[in-house]
Amino acid sequence: MRNRSPFLLNSAVLAAAILVSLNGANAQPPEMPPAQVEVALAEERIMAPLMDVTGTVVSLNDSQIAAEVEGVLTSIANVGAQVEQGDIIATIDSRLLDIALRRATAALARLEADMVFRRQDVERFQDLAARDNASRSRLQEVIAQRDMIEQDIADARARVEQTQGDKNRAQIRAPFSGTIAARIANKGEYVRIGANVVRLVDTKNIEVAMPAPISIMPYLMVGNSVDVSTGEQITSLPIRTVVPVGDNVSRMVEVRLSAASSGWVTGMPVKVSLPRGEAHTSIAVPRDAVVLKSGAMYVYKVTDNMTAERVNTDLRNAIGLWVPVTSGVSAGDRIVIRGAERLNPGQSVVISQPGR
Repeated sequence: MRNRSPFLLNSAVLAAAILVSLNGANAQPPEMPPAQVEVALAEERIMAPLMDVTGTVVSLNDSQIAAEVEGVLTSIANVGAQVEQGDIIATIDSRLLDIALRRATAALARLEADMVFRRQDVERFQDLAARDNASRSRLQEVIAQRDMIEQDIADARARVEQTQGDKNRAQIRAPFSGTIAARIANKGEYVRIGANVVRLVDTKNIEVAMPAPISIMPYLMVGNSVDVSTGEQITSLPIRTVVPVGDNVSRMVEVRLSAASSGWVTGMPVKVSLPRGEAHTSIAVPRDAVVLKSGAMYVYKVTDNMTAERVNTDLRNAIGLWVPVTSGVSAGDRIVIRGAERLNPGQSVVISQPGR
C-alpha cells in the first residue's frame, strides 16, 4: 500500500475545516419560547391627587358605666365578656333598698287607710251642713284635710316608685351590646352614686376617625369612598361625615369613615388616602404592572401580534392602586401585571389565566 502525500493530507484537512466554518456561519440561534404573562386592561378612571393621613378605629359607643345607687358590689362581669343590651354586668347589695321599699309601701298603705276616714268625714259634714247642723267653716276644714291626704298619698306613691327604681338599678345593665374592656371597680368595694364600675365598648359599630387639613375640605364629599390601608390590606370605605369645625392651633378638621363591616379592632391605626385636589380623567394601569429596573420605571402592553411593547411611566404619580399613563396606552389595552420583569421589548408572549 502506497503512502499518501503529506500535501494531499493537509489539503483535505483544510477543506474540512472550511466546510465546518461555513456551516457554523449559516446556523441560526434557537428562538426563545414565548413568555407566559398575566394581563389586566388599562382603564379610563377619574383620579385625584391624594395625601396620606393616619386614622384610628374608634367605637361609636365607648362608655364608662356608672352606679346609680350606692352600696357594696356583689358581682361584676369579667374583662373580655361579651354582653348584649340589657344584660346584667354588675350587682349592688340591695338589702337597704329592700328595707326602704317596705317602709315606703307601709307609709302609702297608712295614708290610703286614713284617706277612707277623711272621705267619710267629708260626706258626714256635708250632710250636717245641708241640715244646718254644722258650720260651713268646719266643712271646709275637713275637705282641706282630705285634699292634703290626697297629696300625701301621691307623694308616697312617688317614693315607692323611686325606691323600686333604685332597687332595680342595683342591677347594673348594659345600655348597648359590646365587650367589657375594663373593670374600674371590683367585687366587695363600696361604690357611690356616679362612681364608674366598668368600661363597655361596642365592637361592632365602629368608624375610622382622622384629622385632615382644612384646605382639603372642598374635596371631601360625604358618600365618596377613600382607600384605607392596614398593612398589606387595602379597603375602600365611604366618608360618613366631615365635622365642619377646625382646631385653632392645628388647623385640622375631623373626618369619619363608616367601617361597621370591616371587622377591625377598636384603637387600631390605619393609613387613609384623602383627595387633596380636583379629580381628572386619566388612562390608568394597575400599580402591579409597573416595573422598577436600573433606575427606570415602565410597563409592558401586549400588542395585537402578541409581542411585548415597553411604555415608560412614573410611579410617583400613582393614586392608590392605579398609575396614570400620559401616553402610549389606551383604554382597553392589555397590560402585563405578572411576568413583566423577565420581558424584553418585542418578545413574544402568551397570556395565561391567573392561578395556572
